[in-house]
Amino acid sequence: MAAAFGLGRAVGPLAALSYRSSPTWTLAARAGRFLVKHVAAEEWRDDFARAMRFEDKALAAGIAMGRPVSPEVPALGYAAEVDGIGLVRVYEWIDGRPLEASDDVSTWLGSTLARLHRIEPDGRPEAAPEWYRLDDRALWDGWLQEGERLRKPWAPSLREGLTGILGAAAWVSRAFLEAGDYVVTHRDVEPWNVLVTATGPVLIDWDVAGPDSARLEAAQATLSFSARDGMPDPGVVRRTIGAYVDGGGVPFSGADVMVRRVGLRLGRLAERLRMSLGLQSLGPHDLAGVEARAAEQIADMPGFVERVRLFGSML
Repeated sequence: MAAAFGLGRAVGPLAALSYRSSPTWTLAARAGRFLVKHVAAEEWRDDFARAMRFEDKALAAGIAMGRPVSPEVPALGYAAEVDGIGLVRVYEWIDGRPLEASDDVSTWLGSTLARLHRIEPDGRPEAAPEWYRLDDRALWDGWLQEGERLRKPWAPSLREGLTGILGAAAWVSRAFLEAGDYVVTHRDVEPWNVLVTATGPVLIDWDVAGPDSARLEAAQATLSFSARDGMPDPGVVRRTIGAYVDGGGVPFSGADVMVRRVGLRLGRLAERLRMSLGLQSLGPHDLAGVEARAAEQIADMPGFVERVRLFGSML
């Protein structure tokens, strides 16, 4: 690993760090301490390459972010092919801590989103994430029929709640097509992707960067970072939007402004159904847990959509 990225001799083994969406390790080498990450992008190499190109532009724009290490022999952008693992990326180690609920990073968040949305303001809606394109009834019917055939525990809930799910998916798709403000951006600006350092917050995990709606991403991030005991803090919301507008972002509001949150919920549900049916790898997840959570999300979808509409009215 150290040789693949020109880090000099390793002074210890890879030490497992976490496995949320991708397995990560720490590596100590002569050149310092590094984060190692496996990205299972074999089936979306073009999107992964596009994300790394945008990451380069964000670095050049001065975004506070993790600094990638270039491999000696690149397989794809900043990634190298490592035997026994696959596509691997390495970053300089960030001496920081996870964001805590009591941290107010509203000014940083608003200004960072505004800077992100100025970098490449010509995102193509046809390359949008799956969560905006789940309004295909045949897709859900297929999962339902297979789930019933296999007697999956979520199948009865999906049979009962399918009309509501399709209605939510249609709302998400329509709102995205009507948004119009397409940009290339990070696409996962969430509290778990921020580290707090001595010099301020740092945005990490750029592997899924790509086209999105500026206002829908900004609204989603504002809500995620402002949540206090399940409700948005008005002061944090106000400061975030103020910093976003001061940085050149367009104010966001309206009935559809929080629709991305519903899309993300639908996207996670779709992933869980595919995992349950053996159409997608479980990764670090437990099958029983995946299926139980899918059933919960299906049953909760009508209430979730109503809560999201309420949150949107608060922005």
